[in-house]
Amino acid sequence: MPRLALHLLGSPRIECDGTPIEIDTRKAVALIAYLVVTGQRHGRDILATLLWPEYDQPHARGALRRTLSTLNKALAGDCLDIGRETVGVAADANLWVDVNDFNHYLGECRTHGHQAGEVCTACLLPLSRAVTLYHDDFLAGFSLRDSPSFDDWQFLQADILRRELASALERLVQCHTALGEFDIAITYARRWLSLDRLHEPAHRQLMLLYAWHSLRTASLHQYRECVQVLDQELGVAPLEATTRLYREIKENRVPPPPEKLPKPALAREDRKPYSETTAMPSRNSSLSSSSSSSSLSSTTKIPVANAEYPLVGRSAEQSALFEAYSSINGGGRIIILEGEAGIGKTRLAEEFLDSVQERGAVVLATRCYEGETHLAYGPVIALLRSAIAQKGDLNHLDELPVAWRSEVSRLLPEIAIQQPEVPVPPPLDSPGAQSRFFEGLYQVLLSLCRRPGSTPGVILFDDVHWADSASLELLSYIVRRLREQPICLVFTWRGKQAMRDARLHQVLNEAQRSGKVTIIALTRLDQASVRELVRSVLVNGTELTAGLVDRLYGETEGLPFFLLEYLNAMAKGQLATGDGDVDWSLPGGVRDLLQSRL
Repeated sequence: MPRLALHLLGSPRIECDGTPIEIDTRKAVALIAYLVVTGQRHGRDILATLLWPEYDQPHARGALRRTLSTLNKALAGDCLDIGRETVGVAADANLWVDVNDFNHYLGECRTHGHQAGEVCTACLLPLSRAVTLYHDDFLAGFSLRDSPSFDDWQFLQADILRRELASALERLVQCHTALGEFDIAITYARRWLSLDRLHEPAHRQLMLLYAWHSLRTASLHQYRECVQVLDQELGVAPLEATTRLYREIKENRVPPPPEKLPKPALAREDRKPYSETTAMPSRNSSLSSSSSSSSLSSTTKIPVANAEYPLVGRSAEQSALFEAYSSINGGGRIIILEGEAGIGKTRLAEEFLDSVQERGAVVLATRCYEGETHLAYGPVIALLRSAIAQKGDLNHLDELPVAWRSEVSRLLPEIAIQQPEVPVPPPLDSPGAQSRFFEGLYQVLLSLCRRPGSTPGVILFDDVHWADSASLELLSYIVRRLREQPICLVFTWRGKQAMRDARLHQVLNEAQRSGKVTIIALTRLDQASVRELVRSVLVNGTELTAGLVDRLYGETEGLPFFLLEYLNAMAKGQLATGDGDVDWSLPGGVRDLLQSRL
């Protein structure tokens, strides 16, 4: 008997022995989906009313009869049990349905003797198989516009299945976290968060996982992403629990991970998320795809004293930063940190910002993202909202003329809502109107960046090579006026090879013509700096071999990001640490992070 496969998690698809079956009508697809998911026999009158509500009963039954005939022929007559008054799936049908398998795997976990929301190591295999089946929402992209009752049923089923997926992903995150497999847990947590970007528990879990996986910068960025999405979608700040966790991570007071569970007998490769992708190797290293179980057999963990890596090999760059900042006297200053991806521009900028903030400076920061180059003023809006959040509310803007607040309300409509005296801004239909708009943004940024008696404020635009055109035009406007105000503007970018927009070239030219610009080019770490970094993280008394430093330097070519990923892998026992010729293979989770972050 041919085997039929119904793929309903995603766009509906039917196959017979692996060959796709084309069904002429959407009503036929809806009918077979309803029958196989409900798993019951249904009366003809009920099915006719469900799918043809606009027909009278005789015509609806006639349409059902014709649809059943079409469906029965397409399915080779082996799937349906069609009676005079009822219709159902044949008891002996050789039929596979992804939704039913999804529910079956989740049901397995309910037989393990624990609460439904809990998880044990025996749950790992069925849960991972269940989430692998879930390619997209139930009948994604499919609807019957003339059958609202069917659409309601479809919506309810999709919602139930999506909630089950979220629960399964959360439990997988919990279990892999308890096993100390933070790389796998991060992959599942990302997918969990993608189901609902407003779900703060998922944001907090990712923040913790990044911190436990020695990815402090990613952890802090996760919080900023949470702040941004909550503000944009709901106009609210994160919960106190989320903000408190952010402060703990920023102050290196990360809560310890849960006590590790014993490893299950299931091989680690079989517990990995299905979506793991191929590695992106470093230039001198072939990061082979051999399983981490084989590589672990010949490794020894590096005894690391602390999870936070110090900044090394950047004393000259730090001195140049502070020298440029100290030269601010009446007028502004522009500092450009330049270097390739992974060179440490963001880390150096954050260290600088932390230091000047401790001296009393107001610090504002935003980041430009590759996927948002089409969103006008995206980083500017994020900068304004985070700055206002630091001040507590919009009342800080009351000292500004209402005309400037009106201009900024183009980007922050909450200003007009919370301050009724702010008028609706005029259309941007002339150069003069555009100039007033930019001046309003400039004046608000100055107000947010100033504090009575404070040292010069600092505004960071991270990864400015990804800035949208509108934001770059505003930056060009601000750069031309910086000499009037004691403000330090910091850009990080990848250099001229990353210049995709002529407006960025204009911004940099404006900066250089101002005579108030300092360009600091970051180079790769030398071998002495690599040795210093490795030595700084080792527990006192641990021997550091010259061979290990030579190997690390050769594999990473002194690129800080790759170096930290190698050290993270060694700290977890995933790479051999001896001086021999053992091949180095980064585990799948580390390879994925290399690919996604670079």
